[in-house]
Amino acid sequence: MDKGGKKMKKRMMDVVSMGMAVILVFLFVTMSSASVVPATQRLPNGFIVNYDNVSIKLDGKNASILVGQVIQFYNATGGPSGKVKLKGISENNAGEVRYSDANGRIDTTGMKTGDYEAIGEAEGCNSTIISFGEATMELKLKVGTKTVKSVPQGTRITVKFSTSLDPNDGVTLKVIDPNGYVLKTNPADGTIFEKVNVSHISDLEINTAGWEIGSYSFIVSTEEEYARGLRKESNKVVLEIVSPELKIKAEKTEIVETEKVKLTVNGVPDHNISVTAGGDAVFPGGVNDNPATTKIGNFSIVMDEDGRMEFVVYFKKTGTFTVKVRDEDSGAEDYTDISVLKKKVTFYMDETCVIGADLVVNGTVNIGKTVDIAIEDRIVKANVPIDREGRFEVKLPTPETPGTSVEGCIKVRAFIDGGFSEGEDVSDQEDDGSFMVLLVKGGLDAELSAKTVAPGDSFTISGSAPGSKVIDIIIVSPDGGSGEGMNPQNSEENGLPCGITYETASVSSSTYTWSVDIDVQEEADKGNYLVFVLSPGKNGRYDGVNSASLLEGLKDKYLGGDLSRLASKTQSQIKSIILDATTDAAGSDDLLKILEIAVEEPKVSLNPISDIVIGEDLIITGTSNREGHIIIVKVSGSVDLGTKFVRVEDGEFEVNFSTYDALTGKYMVEADDGEGHTDTMIVNITLPVREREVTTHTSTAVSPEAPSKRLSNVTEPPATPEPETEEKMQSQAHSALQPESQRSVQGFKCISVVIALFAVHLFRAKRKRRK
Repeated sequence: MDKGGKKMKKRMMDVVSMGMAVILVFLFVTMSSASVVPATQRLPNGFIVNYDNVSIKLDGKNASILVGQVIQFYNATGGPSGKVKLKGISENNAGEVRYSDANGRIDTTGMKTGDYEAIGEAEGCNSTIISFGEATMELKLKVGTKTVKSVPQGTRITVKFSTSLDPNDGVTLKVIDPNGYVLKTNPADGTIFEKVNVSHISDLEINTAGWEIGSYSFIVSTEEEYARGLRKESNKVVLEIVSPELKIKAEKTEIVETEKVKLTVNGVPDHNISVTAGGDAVFPGGVNDNPATTKIGNFSIVMDEDGRMEFVVYFKKTGTFTVKVRDEDSGAEDYTDISVLKKKVTFYMDETCVIGADLVVNGTVNIGKTVDIAIEDRIVKANVPIDREGRFEVKLPTPETPGTSVEGCIKVRAFIDGGFSEGEDVSDQEDDGSFMVLLVKGGLDAELSAKTVAPGDSFTISGSAPGSKVIDIIIVSPDGGSGEGMNPQNSEENGLPCGITYETASVSSSTYTWSVDIDVQEEADKGNYLVFVLSPGKNGRYDGVNSASLLEGLKDKYLGGDLSRLASKTQSQIKSIILDATTDAAGSDDLLKILEIAVEEPKVSLNPISDIVIGEDLIITGTSNREGHIIIVKVSGSVDLGTKFVRVEDGEFEVNFSTYDALTGKYMVEADDGEGHTDTMIVNITLPVREREVTTHTSTAVSPEAPSKRLSNVTEPPATPEPETEEKMQSQAHSALQPESQRSVQGFKCISVVIALFAVHLFRAKRKRRK
C-alpha cells in the first residue's frame, strides 16, 4: 500500500475512534440521568425489547428491580464498578448478603424482596439503595368484560395480562392447540405470539375463526435474553373452543318436581334467542343468566358475547318436558327432554313404638333441604334438616308429642320443604310420604343374678323396660328402715335410713335393657331383703304421689319432708307405702316388680359324690352363695389328682378331674373359696366289676379212631380257678386302659392257651381208647 493509502486508512480509523468516543459520551450522559439505565433493542420481527440485564449506576440514587432479573453495575460516572456487595437492610431480608462477580454482574434469582444497600469496590461507586420487588404475571381471557372458559369457534377473545414487568420486557404468548402443538402465530390472521413484548399482549385481541374445536392452553413466559434476565411463567388458562352451532344441554335429564336444573346454551354471539318449556316450567328471575324477573313457560334474550349462557328452570308438576332453544336470527333450533319425578320420602323406622320411649322418625328424600313431620293432620316438628345424602332423623318424645299418648296405630306424614309451622293443620295438604306406627304400652321385667349373696360380695339386678328411660330400685333390709342395709353410704347420700338402699338404672334407647350392680357391705343384716323395681307409666309420673321422682313423692306425701323417718318403718310397712304411692293408686299405670334376695354367711357346699370306677372322669359339683367368686377344688389321695379353679354361676359350680393316673382307694375332695369357707367330702375310686363268663364247649372228634359218641361221654374236671389278688385286678384294670395295639397282643396269647388246652384234651382221649 502507498503512503496516500495509509494516510487515508489512518484518517478513517481516527473518524471511527472519534465516533466511538461520541457514542460513549452519549451513553455516559444518558446513564447519569438515572440509576436504572433503560436500554432496548429491535428484534427481526420488529418488536422493541429489553436486553438481558438491568444497568444500574451506583450514584446514590434509589433504584428498583424485580427478583430474578440480572443486574449489571457501573460506577457513578458509568465506568466499571468492580465487585459489588448487596446487603439486606429491610426487616424481610436483614442479614442477607450477596456479591456480584468481579465485573459487577449478578443474577438475583432466589434473593428475598426488600431493600438492599449496594456498595461497589471500584472508585466512583456511591452507596446506593436498591428495592427488590416480586414479579407478578396474571393471565385472563375475556370476551368483552366477561372472563371466559369456553367460546364458540370464530369468537374474538381478548388477552388480559396484568404484570409488574416492564412494557418492553420480551415475552412469548404460548398457545397450545388440542393436538399439543404450540402456535407461534394465529392461523386466522398471522398475529405474532412468539418473542414479542409485554405491551403487545397486554390487551391482545385473538380471532378464533378457523381454530380447531377442542381445548387450548394459554401461558405467558418471559424470554430472559430480552427480559433483563428474568425467567418466569404466568398461570395457565384453558379455553374450550366449541362448535358455533346452537346447542342446549341440561345438567340433569331426570329431576324431581321443584328441583332446579341448569340449562347451558351455546350459540352465535349477539344473536336473539328464545327458550320455551311449557306452562309448568318456571325460570326464577335473576338466577344465572335468566331474565331479571321470573318467567313462566318461555322468554327471549340476546346471546352473550362469548356465545354461552346458563339458565335455571324448575317444574311445578311431574311428567316429561321438552325445553327448546331457537336462534331467531338464523332459525336454528335445538332441544332437550327433562323427566320430572314426584317428590318422595322413604321411611326407615320401626313399625312399633313403646309409649314413654322416643318415636324415632328417620328416612331419606330425593330432593329438598328440610322436611316437616306431622302426626295424622298436625305438624309436630318443622324444618328438620336433610343432610347431603338426603337423610333426616328426628326424635319425638312420647307421650308428650301430640298424637302419641294413646295405644294404637298412628300415621307419620312428611312434607319436603313444606314451610309449615308446628301445630299447623295439614289435613288438606298432600304429603310426600307416610308411615304407619303402632303405639304400644310399656313393660317392665327384672331379675337377680343370684338368690343368695354373702356380705362383702355383689350381685346384679337387670331386665328390660320398653317405654321407660330410667328405672328406680329400692332395697329394704329384713329389719326395715332401722336395719343395717346393703350400702349405708348410698343410704346417706339419698337421705334414707341405713336399712334402705336406693339406685337408678338407665334404660337403653335401642335395646330397652338395663342393669345395675349392688355391693353388699360386710355388716349387712342377714335375712331376706325386698327389692322393689319401679318405673312410672306413660305419663312419666308415679300416680300415687303425682311426681316423677319417687323419693321426692314419698318424702312429701308420707314422711313430712324427711326420708329418714322411714327408719321407724318395718319391711312390711315400707312395702305398703311403696305400693300405695305407685301401682295401688286409682287408675295407675305405674310398673312394679318385687324380688327377694337373701344375705347369708359365706358358704361353700359339695354335692354328694358316688363311687367311680378308675379311668372315668370325677365330676364334682357344689353350691355357694359367693356368686361370681372363684372356688378352689382339690382332689388328693394316694395320687394327687390336682387343683382346679371354677367360678360360681347361678349359685352353682362344677369341675371335672381325670382318674386315668389314679390308684384305687379313698380320695379327699376339698372346695375352698379362698377366704376360709370350705367343704370336704370322701370319694372312692374302685376297680371295674368283672362278670365271669360261663362257656359250654362241645368237642367233636375228627379222628376215625375216636368216634364222636365215645368222646361225648368224656368230661374233664373243672380247673380250680386261681384266686385273684387286688394287685392282679389293679394290673388288669390298668391293662384294660392300655391302647388297643397293646391289648391285641394279650388277646393273641389267650388264643394260644386255648389251642394248647384243646390239644392236651385230644391227647388224653386217645390214650384212654388205647387202654
